[in-house]
Amino acid sequence: MELAVSCGIVFIGFHNGGGVHGHQSGKGLGSEIEIAMGLSIKGLTVSFLIKDHLLRAVDGVSLDVPPGSCVALVGESGSGKTTIGLACMGLLPKNAIVEGTIELDGTPLDYQVSETARKIRWRGISMVFQYGAASLNPVKPVLDQIAEPVAVTMGVGWKEARREAARAMEAMGLGSDLHERFPHELSGGQAQRVLLAMATILDPPVMILDEPTANLDVMTKAFVGQVLRQAKEMGKALLLIGHDLDFIVECADRVAVIYLGQIMESLPAEKLLTSPRHPYTWALVRSYPSMKATRDLAGMKGDTLQRVVHQHGREDPSAYLHAHDQADGLPCGQSHAPEEGCLFWPRCTQALAACRKKNVELTMEGPFGVRCLRGGVIDLLLLKKVSKSYGRIQALRPTDLAIRAGEVLCLVGETGSGKSTLAMIAAGVLTPDSGVRIFDGEDMDETLKRDSMVLARQVGIVYQDRASSVSHRFTVEEIVSEPMRIRKHLSSSEIKGRVKELLEKVHLPSDEGFMALYPHELSQGTIQRICLARALALRPKLLVADEPTSALDPSAQAKVIRLLMELQIEEGLTLLFVTHDIGLARKISDRLAVMLGGRIVELGPTARILARPLHPYTRMLIRRAEGDVHEGPSGQGLASPQGCAFAPRCRWADERCRSEPPPNLHLEDQERTVRCFRFTEEGRETRRWQNPLGVSDESRDES
Repeated sequence: MELAVSCGIVFIGFHNGGGVHGHQSGKGLGSEIEIAMGLSIKGLTVSFLIKDHLLRAVDGVSLDVPPGSCVALVGESGSGKTTIGLACMGLLPKNAIVEGTIELDGTPLDYQVSETARKIRWRGISMVFQYGAASLNPVKPVLDQIAEPVAVTMGVGWKEARREAARAMEAMGLGSDLHERFPHELSGGQAQRVLLAMATILDPPVMILDEPTANLDVMTKAFVGQVLRQAKEMGKALLLIGHDLDFIVECADRVAVIYLGQIMESLPAEKLLTSPRHPYTWALVRSYPSMKATRDLAGMKGDTLQRVVHQHGREDPSAYLHAHDQADGLPCGQSHAPEEGCLFWPRCTQALAACRKKNVELTMEGPFGVRCLRGGVIDLLLLKKVSKSYGRIQALRPTDLAIRAGEVLCLVGETGSGKSTLAMIAAGVLTPDSGVRIFDGEDMDETLKRDSMVLARQVGIVYQDRASSVSHRFTVEEIVSEPMRIRKHLSSSEIKGRVKELLEKVHLPSDEGFMALYPHELSQGTIQRICLARALALRPKLLVADEPTSALDPSAQAKVIRLLMELQIEEGLTLLFVTHDIGLARKISDRLAVMLGGRIVELGPTARILARPLHPYTRMLIRRAEGDVHEGPSGQGLASPQGCAFAPRCRWADERCRSEPPPNLHLEDQERTVRCFRFTEEGRETRRWQNPLGVSDESRDES
């Protein structure tokens, strides 16, 4: 018996002559299995024969899991993660058609040979299956189930196998009182520990863990994480399958993101939550309920699809062609649908026409790999040094801002800070005095010169003053249909059908009686929904909402916001949301841009800004929103046009703040920016405030 002890957990390696031994090296797979073995998957494709069709579950997956590392597979249910794990174990059903190779320490595995299967399973590769108790035999005590691979694989007596199983259970914190229990008599955490004991009892060099933390409490989850970290320290290669992104970041070294059987992105685990590059990965992260997140769960556009290969002759393998199932208007059912295009384009917020036709390979750039025609998540709108003045009043000083496709970015700040001016410049309503605007890769100003309707089709606007943004001479039908009537691209019947569709989208009646009503016959909340329906009429890519809930009662505000977020996901919209309510911005935005005096003084992920605001003005907004009426002096004060606009109200301000414009510092891997002399390029504070009573800012924070 070989024991390895670390972090309070004992890994048991069964040693019986030529069996598994962590310190002996074997020649090939017929003798001892060396602990320093890695797993390599090359061009793995798995399809399931179902009647006259093939369901493509895995498509050309290649990845390496070196010894002493953990590689994670993440993706939605049905993406092919578990199929990859079962293929590595040789446990796929008989209707599976497998192509490609799976290698253990450079030697291809052939599970068709029964001798190979006997020697490799549990000794060379083990697997912790999904769903805990459901993966165990319901009519056999758990001790016997753990002992079974020892008895069958190592050829030892049943008494010896049970003794080893008891030690394995003890190593996983399971006492002798559980030996004779059946799976249904265990808690979820206990069942998961039983599976871990079964997977580790023969000390295999490669372990596959399929959703090992599903339905577990945080304490059991921490124990599983401890087991995985120790396994890595012992040189084991771990393939972790899961959707618990926090756990994956904690335990894995690299992550492969799977969609419909293809790897869409490969990246270091520590970058998964902060710097995803593929639109699918980014959508997964937005859908994940993290303790660090502040916004409500975003979800993802559309539903998971299936890939069906239509069979036209079993004797001719080349007659298998791909087609997507019907979803969201996606063409399907075509017998000869070509195998081309990005699999994610029907649900992508930035798909081009070329994405439907062109196959893209996984392209590596340093530690990052992305399968995307556009190279990953793009900036849908890019503003460079845009400014706007009204006479002597400089409403917007030279400002840079990038809005990513599919995100919700909130502009927050007090009245007169320049929020609406920046939003209207972004929407193309106002022309900046200087600067450049790039929309979806094209110069916005050049586009407006050629055809203003081109931009009108791509940008929808919900104005702050809803009453003056609609004609009181128009009926509901005329208000919503106005953009389509101006464009003249649909017939009258098509326009009417689209109006009804839009009204239903915003949860309003679509009958003739309602569509004949005038604005003065409607509530303010209903008018705002009508404005939203009109803004979506031409299926825009960007929606600019300027204080869309101002002057609404709390109930109406909540309904409009909920509707807006629902549409943002369903339509795949990019949303620029203007508000003075930082509490509202906290619930809906991915990123926050704090504005003051015509400048963005702080920009970054909403959760990070709210957890650690850097600019004194941002801190004041947050504390005022929390009800701290004593935070910061009141009143605007007179700010120098050259200095920081917050200097008259800032406790840290000195002469430099009043006379020089603060630099725009890029911090935290370029994810955050702040305009303040208090910080260095590394994000360190250069000075701390001390009030006359001797209470430092640090003390205030702690209190």
